[in-house]
Amino acid sequence: MRGFRLSHAGLVLEHEGHALFIDPGSFTTETELAAAIEAVSAESTIAGVVITHEHGDHWSAPNLAAIRAAAPGAGVFTTRATAEALQAAGIPDAVVVHEGDSATAGRFELDFYGHRHEVLHASIPVIDNIGVRVNGSLAYGGDSLARPPFRADVLGVPIGSPWSTIGDVMDFVLANAPRRVFLTHDGMLSGPGLALFEQRVREALAVTGGELLAFPRLDDDGGARLEL
Repeated sequence: MRGFRLSHAGLVLEHEGHALFIDPGSFTTETELAAAIEAVSAESTIAGVVITHEHGDHWSAPNLAAIRAAAPGAGVFTTRATAEALQAAGIPDAVVVHEGDSATAGRFELDFYGHRHEVLHASIPVIDNIGVRVNGSLAYGGDSLARPPFRADVLGVPIGSPWSTIGDVMDFVLANAPRRVFLTHDGMLSGPGLALFEQRVREALAVTGGELLAFPRLDDDGGARLEL
């Protein structure tokens, strides 16, 4: 399995001729998404999309419409509220998944965990959020710092979200002790801010013996991938 990043919280994985998009949200521009679709279509069939929850930085109607146009048969797996929003946007047939569910999308085995978004503020209702483990290896929790019900080999760490502190993020890494991590949710951070927060994650990994991975972007090299 291999992959590359989309802006902020997005990720694209490829495995044995199939591709999986995770949270292609509004931070991902039309140009960036078109490049991602073109890059994977050269060698893979887009088999599925996972959307962890309904917030716009994790999906947008134009991005999902573009993926569906490129791969009409691609399954979309998400929460009920997001599925309803997709339906209203003219993107039907999303599969509603819950904690403990499993699904298959091409060569990807998907196991879903977690159920709630982190609290943003007492005045803002808490919504559903679903995490996913892909092929028993890579885990991505969306907007949640809930501990997965397994020890992840590769764990997504939301580094710069409006619903956590860097201390929360460090505790998340320490509690899960993953073998490898990758950073997500960096679209709201400046360059120096990201470097500072990344250093704190490295300090937590030094305690647990974990490794920090870096999924590439396609900005300069359409063939850039991280092999897992």
